[in-house]
Amino acid sequence: MSDQPTPDQPRQQPQVQVVVPDDTKHGEYANFLVVSHSPHEFTLDFCQLLPAGEAGKVNAEVVSRVRIAPTMVGRVLNALNTNLSNYEERFGQVKALG
Repeated sequence: MSDQPTPDQPRQQPQVQVVVPDDTKHGEYANFLVVSHSPHEFTLDFCQLLPAGEAGKVNAEVVSRVRIAPTMVGRVLNALNTNLSNYEERFGQVKALG
C-alpha cells in the first residue's frame, strides 16, 4: 500500500513549527526599509536611521537583510495586511508620519 494520497484524498500540509534560536529571539529594531529586486528575488533591507556626522545627512544602517522569492511577496503582503488590520482593531488606526 502506498503512502501517496489518492485523487480522492486532499494532500495534507505539514504543520510548521517556528523555532527562534536564542541569539535571534530579541530581534532587531528597524525604523526604515529598503526594498529592491532582481529577476529571481526580492531583497528587504531593514535599517535603523542614524544621524550622520555631516549636517543634513542621515545614515540608514542595515540591521537585517532578508531575501525572498518573488512567489512569497504576495503572501508577505497578505500577512502584513491581516496583522495590520488586527492591530488597528485592537489599538486604533496607525497614522503615517511625515
